[in-house]
Amino acid sequence: MLLVATLGLTLAVKADFVVRPFYVYPSDQPMHPEYVRSIESLVLEIQEWYRERVGTSFQLEPLKVVKGRNYLEMRAGKNPTQEQIDDLQLLPNWWESLQSITNGPQPKTVYWVFAQGGGGFAGANLWGDYQGFATFGDWVLEPISGVREPKAIHSGFATWQVQGGTPKGTTVHELGHAFGLHHPDKYKGMSIMRWHGDYPDTELLPHEVMILRNSPFFVSNAYEADAPWLDFENPDVVRTGQTLVLRGKRLRAGDEIEFRWTTSPLDSKTALTERFEKVRCEVLSDTEAKVTVPLSAGPGFVRAWRGTKKGNAVPVNVYPLEE
Repeated sequence: MLLVATLGLTLAVKADFVVRPFYVYPSDQPMHPEYVRSIESLVLEIQEWYRERVGTSFQLEPLKVVKGRNYLEMRAGKNPTQEQIDDLQLLPNWWESLQSITNGPQPKTVYWVFAQGGGGFAGANLWGDYQGFATFGDWVLEPISGVREPKAIHSGFATWQVQGGTPKGTTVHELGHAFGLHHPDKYKGMSIMRWHGDYPDTELLPHEVMILRNSPFFVSNAYEADAPWLDFENPDVVRTGQTLVLRGKRLRAGDEIEFRWTTSPLDSKTALTERFEKVRCEVLSDTEAKVTVPLSAGPGFVRAWRGTKKGNAVPVNVYPLEE
């Protein structure tokens, strides 16, 4: 069944889903108060940037300042090679180290980590029980504060990465990934998820707005806790007409899989025209279901339903089979 819905902005943030910003610095480097002030200002600016485009925004916790381990151990672990010791920009242990130091991410929380010593390292993901993690380094901290940490991978190692809107835009882009947004790849239009150097004068695509308006970080009642669940680790990209196996939990015979996308123009700011199709799936087990992607589907999200109980929305890029 194919249905169309035009949705406005009757949205409210769910309080138990939060974004938790961190400033992490190595134990053998100084903590910079200028970084603290700049981060505190920037996170509020970005919270408002999302609000202007989505119609609501995420719940923001106070900044946490955390002293880490010594810099070499944070970069390369307890048994670094000589190459890792000599080359400051080798960071094989950085992602794992930051998660360990911040004890995160916890369920229903995005950890937004400004990491001194990280240079141009930037990355983010969403997994598990709405566990998001986004991080970036000196090429954000130095430009937003005007203060250089000489023992870190400072802006002298960079070029365009520390110019214009790129430093601030990096934090917005990675936060989007922590909310589950993907790169828009072949989709037309300006998006922070495609290129972040134009921040703040850039946008979110209509399907990205729709995804966030169905995220519990932005709205209440985004899903029901006892509904069937789909994992965020399912494929990011699928094709119309493709048969795929979705993984999750609490799946049962009779459950349906909803594909939802939007046909709104690129300049749509408030109401979105959404289309969706619910497809009967073949439940292989309580953790796997086989489904065929509708031929009319576009970029948006999938979620499972059991009667009137709706599951979580999992973002997905859908392309025509012939591409």
